[in-house]
Amino acid sequence: MCFIFDASFNTTLSKPKLNGMKRIEWFEEIRGIQAEKTSGSARRWRLTRPRRLRLTRGDPRRGGRSAQGHVSRWRRQRPSGKTDGVRDSARSGCQRGPSPAAEGAPPPRRVRRAPGRGTMASSEEDGGGNGAVEEKENGKKKKKLGVLATTWLIFYNVAMTAGWLVLGIAMVRFYIQKGTHRGLFRSVQKTLKFFQTFALLEVIHCAVVRTSVLVTGVQVSSRIFMVWFIAHSIKQIQNEESVILFLVVWTVTEITRYSFYTFNLLNHLPYFIKWARYNFFIVLYPAGVAGELLTIYAALPYVKKTGMFSLRLPNKYNVSFDYYYFLIIVMFSYVPLFPQLYFHMLRQRRRVLHGEVIVEKDD
Repeated sequence: MCFIFDASFNTTLSKPKLNGMKRIEWFEEIRGIQAEKTSGSARRWRLTRPRRLRLTRGDPRRGGRSAQGHVSRWRRQRPSGKTDGVRDSARSGCQRGPSPAAEGAPPPRRVRRAPGRGTMASSEEDGGGNGAVEEKENGKKKKKLGVLATTWLIFYNVAMTAGWLVLGIAMVRFYIQKGTHRGLFRSVQKTLKFFQTFALLEVIHCAVVRTSVLVTGVQVSSRIFMVWFIAHSIKQIQNEESVILFLVVWTVTEITRYSFYTFNLLNHLPYFIKWARYNFFIVLYPAGVAGELLTIYAALPYVKKTGMFSLRLPNKYNVSFDYYYFLIIVMFSYVPLFPQLYFHMLRQRRRVLHGEVIVEKDD
């Protein structure tokens, strides 16, 4: 039996021997009635048993000052909006019922958040520079892109998707007709050079869409370097299997990536494209890096023999540059850069596909 101390009479009320409606009225008077809103305008009334309030660390009702800086005093509110200045407390394991002035007010509603949920930004940070229109991060809502910027990004992604799709179809047709990979790079090099160089605009897109400038710059510059300063300049390696390897990987990756950006900007993203965007790279990314490294390694003997792009002393600038050792440095630079980019994509995969909240430092 729970006894309630009434301060107005300074007496302890015990359970009277009442029956029927008088018993219910006694419960309403002593313990109080809690009203819960249900569907429509109907109300469901139920009797509430007094219970001990369990508070966790950081709860403003514990007393003192919380982490948000407001005084944690739990006051009862009068119908007029003012508080009566009395802090609720539990006596003898029972919570004191509401005051007569506050009986007509509805009880506070407790909001329970589902565990593991968090905001998820909808724009991409994987070096594309062509993200979605709206995103949320750290509880702040980002502004939408303008009509002009959105139209341009849609046009750019559609054009890049179509360009890499044409390149992929041309590669398949060449292999079906010739039955060999020799001469494949020479047949598609114009299309490859145009669309890969056109990707430099993605660095400029970083000013419009929130994305990592470092990741975008490293990916775009490394591919342009492979196209113009390796495969184009050293014709002896154009028929290497490693060249065909990174060409196939690039084609599949870019068709998937740009189609993902296009549908994302149009707010009609099929799940298959989303799934392919964040699963294909697990195999394609290491395969593409292996093809690039093997191509650079195959080019080293020709670069050392011809001395191309090298500057020897003496000269009027009094500067020496050896392209052979520069390529070796580039190959070793893959060791620290590749894990960072690869694990960056893995974090994006967990965030997009599994809804994990990941806090990263700005570059």
